[in-house]
Amino acid sequence: MAKSNPYQRNGYAFLMHVFGFVLLLEWILPLKDVTDTANLYIFVVFLLLSFALSFLQIIPLLSFFVHLGFMFYFIHIIYMDGRFLSKSWFSYLWNDLKYNTNIIWAADWMAMTGMFRSILLFMLLWLVSYLVIYWILYRKQMLLFVIFTITYVAILDTFTPYQGDGAIVRLIIVGLGIVGFVHLERLKEREGIYRNSKLLFGWGIPLILFILLSATVGYLSPKAAPIWPDPVPFLTSFGNGDGPGVGNGVRKIGYGENDSRLGGPFVPDDSVVFQAELTRTHYWRVETKDIYTGKGWDSSDGNRVELGQGVNDQVSWMSDAVETDALTATLSMEKTYPHINYPLGLKEIQAEDAFYRLHDSTEKITTVDGDGEPLELEEYQVNYEFPRYYIEALKGAEPGTGEESDEEFIERYTQLPDSLPDRVVELAEEITASFPSRFDKVNAVERYFRNNDFVYETTDVAVPTGNQDYVDQFLFETMQGYCDNFSTSMVALLRAVDIPARWVKGYTQGEFVDVTDRSTRIFEVTNNNAHSWVEVYYPEVGWVTYEPTSGFSNPYRFVYQSAEENTGENGEDENMEQPERPETENPDRPELDPGEDEDAAGASGSDGGGPLNFTVSWKPALLFVVGFLTTGLVLFFGRNKWIPYVYILRYKGKREEGTFNKAYPALLRQLHAVGHTRKEGQTLREYAKYIDDYYSTSEMGVLTANYERVLYRGDSSEQEWEKSVELWENLIKKTSS
Repeated sequence: MAKSNPYQRNGYAFLMHVFGFVLLLEWILPLKDVTDTANLYIFVVFLLLSFALSFLQIIPLLSFFVHLGFMFYFIHIIYMDGRFLSKSWFSYLWNDLKYNTNIIWAADWMAMTGMFRSILLFMLLWLVSYLVIYWILYRKQMLLFVIFTITYVAILDTFTPYQGDGAIVRLIIVGLGIVGFVHLERLKEREGIYRNSKLLFGWGIPLILFILLSATVGYLSPKAAPIWPDPVPFLTSFGNGDGPGVGNGVRKIGYGENDSRLGGPFVPDDSVVFQAELTRTHYWRVETKDIYTGKGWDSSDGNRVELGQGVNDQVSWMSDAVETDALTATLSMEKTYPHINYPLGLKEIQAEDAFYRLHDSTEKITTVDGDGEPLELEEYQVNYEFPRYYIEALKGAEPGTGEESDEEFIERYTQLPDSLPDRVVELAEEITASFPSRFDKVNAVERYFRNNDFVYETTDVAVPTGNQDYVDQFLFETMQGYCDNFSTSMVALLRAVDIPARWVKGYTQGEFVDVTDRSTRIFEVTNNNAHSWVEVYYPEVGWVTYEPTSGFSNPYRFVYQSAEENTGENGEDENMEQPERPETENPDRPELDPGEDEDAAGASGSDGGGPLNFTVSWKPALLFVVGFLTTGLVLFFGRNKWIPYVYILRYKGKREEGTFNKAYPALLRQLHAVGHTRKEGQTLREYAKYIDDYYSTSEMGVLTANYERVLYRGDSSEQEWEKSVELWENLIKKTSS
C-alpha cells in the first residue's frame, strides 16, 4: 500500500494552518502593550501571508520572492520616502544595513535602527511560521510549543499591563485542538491508515465539541480566590507608600520638582499627561538644573522674567549659525500643571488669558492669570525652531569662545562637589584622553554607557547612603539604574574634563496615536515618559542634546554638512550617525527623522523605549494587500490551468537519470488535484486503466508500463523517460482542459 505525502492540501492541513496562525498570533498581539510597537496589523498580515503560501505549497523560489517583496515594500512605506526600488532607496537601505552591521559588531544592540529591527522581526516571523508548520505536519509534535505559548502569555498577563484573559481561553482551545489532531495523525500512521476522511470527522468533530464545551464551562464557572498575592499590586503598594520600601522608598514615575536625593526604585504609571499634535517628534523640556550635590540636583538662584504675549525673547539655546525648521505643536493636557512643556528652540506660546514667567536659572516657564495666581492650562500651542546640527561645526567648536568667555558661565556648568571621588575624574580623563575635539570627547562619554555593562533597571536601584556619591555608586558599584543615573553620571564625567554640561528633565516623545487630516501626528505622553537627559554647550553652536540612557535615542540629528550638500545623504562619523533618507516626492507628508526610527512611538521611562515605532500610509498599504490577495486568489483557483505548464517547463527538457522518477509522481499529483483520486489499495495499472477510460486514450497505460520497468526492473530511467516524455506531456495537458 503506497503511503501518501504527509503534507497534502486537505481539510486537516488547512485546519492546522489556521491553528498555527492563531498560536503565533498570541505571540504578536501583546507587543502593543509591552513595547512601543505600533501598527501590528502589518506583521499580522505578513504572518497570514506566510501561512497562506505554506498551505498553497507555492514553489519555494516564488514564495521566497513574495515574502521578500512584501517585507521590503512595507519597510519602504514605513521608513522611506520617494520611489520604491529607486536608486536613493537602495542607497538608504545599504547605508542602514552597513550602519547596523557596525552596531552588531560592537554589540551595541540598543543602538540598532528601527528599520533594521523591523526587518529582523519580519524574518523571525517568516522562520517561526515555517517551523510551526514543520512541527505540526511533519514531526507531529506541538505540545511543548503550546505550553511555551501559554506560559509566555501568563507571564505577560501577570507582570505587564497586557490583559491575557481572552488569549488564555483561545490558547486552550487551539492548543488542545492541535494536540488532539496531531495525536490522530500519529495514530493513523501507526495503524497504516493514510486516506480516511471519515476518521477525521469521526474524531475531529467530537474533539472540537468537547474542547469548546470544556472552555465554555471553565470560563463561566465561579473562580476560587487566589492562593498567592498578585505581585503587581504588591509592587504598586510600595509606590503608594504602603510597603516598607528601600532608601527613599518605591515611587511612581512622573514629573516631580524635588531632585535633591536621587535613586531608589519606582513603579510605572501609565496615566496620560497630555496629547501633542505635531509634525516632528522631540523631547519636551520642563526645566534644567545646574548644581550637582553628590546626592542629587539643585539649581542656582535666579529671577522670574515676564514673557510678553508669550514670546520668548529671554533665552536662546542655539546660535544663529544653526540651521532650523520652523514648526508648531499643540498640546492638550489631561493632567494640568501651572507650567509649560516645551521643545528646545521655543519661540512663542499661544493660549487664551494666560501670562508666562520664565525662571532664568532653571528655564522653567510657569503660567499665571491676570492676578498673578497659578493658572493650569488645558490646551496651548508652541511655536519653535527645530535644529539640525552639523558635525563640522561641532568638531570645530573652540573652547573658551562664545559664552565660555564668561568665567561665571564656566564655573556654573563645570561645577562638581568637593566630595566627588577622584576615580570619577580619572575615569573621565581615561575615556576622553585620546580624542582631540569636544565633539569626539562627548561622544566617547555617551558611548561609554552603551559599550559597557550598564543595565537599565527601575526596581533594583540603590540609594547612596552616608558619604556615598550618587555618580560614583552607579559608575563603579551598581552599574544599573534608570535615566537619572545615566544622565547625571554623563554630566559629572563631562564636567570632570571641563566640558560645560547640564541636567535636563521633562518627557520623551510619547506613544504614536494617529495621523490627522492635516498630515500631522498625535502622540500621547504619559507619566511613564518622564525622563532626564543631558545638554552640552558648544561655542558658536549652543546647547546640544545628548542621550546616554540605555534604550533611548537622541531625537536630534548630527549630520555632515558637506555630505548633505554634495549627495543629499548623511555621512558617518565616529558616533555612526544614521543615514539620511532619500528625498521625498511629497513635501506635505509629515517628515520622519532618522532619530524617530526607534522612538516615533515614544521612549518610556519605565521600559527603556521601544524597538519598533512608526506610522504608515493606509492607501498604498491597502492597495498592495488587496492587489496581492486578488492575484493570489486568481492564481489559487486557476492553479489547475497553469501548474501543468510549470511541470512541463520543469521536466520536459531534462534527460538525466531520475527525471522520470520525479515527473510521474508529479502527474499523479496533478491528476489527484483535478479530482481523479487514486483509491486505497488500487495498483498503478488499475489506476492507469481508470484514467485511460476517462480520457478515452491508452497513453496512461503505456506510460505506467514504462514507469514500472524503471521502478521494478531497474531499466534505465533516462532511456524510458525519452520514450515517455510525449505521453507524459499529453496527459498532464489534459488535466488543464
